[in-house]
Amino acid sequence: MVLDEVKKMRRKQFIVTNALLLTFIIIYFLIIPNLNVTSEQFFLILGMILLIQAIFGFSRANTTKSFFSIFEQVAIYEKEKMGIEWKKQRKMNSLWILITSGLMFLQAYLNRGLTGKVLQIDFRFMFIMFLFVVVLTNISLILHVRKVDRSRTELDMKGYTYKSNVMAIIFGICSGIVFIVFSIFYLLKW
Repeated sequence: MVLDEVKKMRRKQFIVTNALLLTFIIIYFLIIPNLNVTSEQFFLILGMILLIQAIFGFSRANTTKSFFSIFEQVAIYEKEKMGIEWKKQRKMNSLWILITSGLMFLQAYLNRGLTGKVLQIDFRFMFIMFLFVVVLTNISLILHVRKVDRSRTELDMKGYTYKSNVMAIIFGICSGIVFIVFSIFYLLKW
C-alpha cells in the first residue's frame, strides 16, 4: 500500500471509530434513561452482548471480514504487515472481551434484587467519562497505528501482542486509578 493510501485509510479508521463511539453514547443517553431497566438487567444484557461478540471474535479470528468496509481494509493491511502477531492480537482481543463479559455477569449477580432504574444519569459526569473513553481509545489507536505502520517486516512485530497487552494492563490500572480519584472528587464536590 502506498503511504498516501495508508494515511487516507487511517484517517477513515479514526473517523469511523470515533463516530461509532459517539453513536453508542448517544444511544445510551437516549434509550437507557427512558427504559425501566434495573442494574441487574442492564449488566446482564451488556454481558450477553459482549459474550456473543467474544464468541463471534473467536470463531472468526482468522478472517478480515467486517461489517464496516474501512475495518475490513485495515484488517487486510494489518494482517499482511503483522503476520502471526495479527492472529495473536485478534485472539487476545476476543479474550479481553470475554473477560469483560464475565465482569458484566459478575456485576449483574452483585446487583441482583436491587430495584429502581439503572442510573440516575448525571449528564456532566457521563460527558466527562465519555471524553475520557474517547481520549483513551484514540491514544491506544494512535500507538497501535504508529507501531504497525512503522514496521518494515514481520520481525519488527515479534512479541507485539504480549508487549501491547502488558502496556494495556499498566495503562488500564493507571486509568482506573485516575477514574476512581476523579469520581470520588466529583461526588464529594456535588
